[in-house]
Amino acid sequence: MTIDAQYNVGFSWARQYGLRVSKSFADNKLSVALSMEDAQTTFGGKLQTQNTLIAAPGDLAGLYNNEANYSFNKSPDFVFKAALDPGWGHYEIFGVVGTFRARVFPCAGATAAAPCPINDSPISGSLANNQAITAGGIGGNARVPLFHHKLDAGIHFLGGSGVGRYGNATLADVTAHPDGTLVGLRSYQALGTLEFHATPKLDIYAYVGGEYDGRAAYVDANEKGVGYGSPLLRNDGCSVELSPVNQNTPAGTNTVSGVVTPANCQGDIRNIIEGTLGFWYRFYQGPKGRVQYGFQYSYAVRNTWRGTDSSGEGSFTPHAIDNMVFTSFRYYLP
Repeated sequence: MTIDAQYNVGFSWARQYGLRVSKSFADNKLSVALSMEDAQTTFGGKLQTQNTLIAAPGDLAGLYNNEANYSFNKSPDFVFKAALDPGWGHYEIFGVVGTFRARVFPCAGATAAAPCPINDSPISGSLANNQAITAGGIGGNARVPLFHHKLDAGIHFLGGSGVGRYGNATLADVTAHPDGTLVGLRSYQALGTLEFHATPKLDIYAYVGGEYDGRAAYVDANEKGVGYGSPLLRNDGCSVELSPVNQNTPAGTNTVSGVVTPANCQGDIRNIIEGTLGFWYRFYQGPKGRVQYGFQYSYAVRNTWRGTDSSGEGSFTPHAIDNMVFTSFRYYLP
């Protein structure tokens, strides 16, 4: 029921191209479905040497958006689902499986002065090869009416490896080993819902959900922290606000991406949690249509994996909060 078109953290969904086949049985009490969905990759974590490539920008000459990156996935994502409507409540089990592929460069950074240690080649693209992994997850949904349909309660869960993109917060799917090969991140998404139909005109809703990406931290040949959630990354700069570059540009802004990244603030996201409370009131519903208004408040928290300070001894786990208020006034034509 959210006014926020991004729904609530913990809800698993995606808008993407797909081909779906479904079949119902037992007087529509049981339904099963299979879909092939457009695959993409979200990458998280740190690389000390740029030795892996997961996507390339689109080419306008080929009618692709050159402002978007298209990942090198080998196949579509496959989604399987079964839904049961026994007469009281609605229940689902589902799964998703897909592949992630990267172009790996074992000799990244090689020059004539510092040739590749594997084959003494001065060419940084020497020995480049494709590497792929398979990942996926399973989940379930349940929604039941209570107190003579006055209250609808629901629960949702999705867990697995490499499924972060399907969460509402779009956390990372994969990171990379020091050699550039991909590894799927453990990811969990959960959402609880309550929708109270107080009167024929008034609905009150409450949602709480969270999403989590697991740590996959490594140490490279230079003893630098790489991968996702490395405890060797510095986070002590997250609490320091610097003066802006100019009146339109905050300090730490990347001139290419436009993303603001303060110095020594490198923590990867551990989890995001959001709670939402709101209502809809339909003050007119009749032959002229329906007129309603709504109000929603959401509170979100983002927590990072623990990092260190300049001495390597301290412990910093930065977090951020966001308070959001939404209003909506709608007229539905009859």
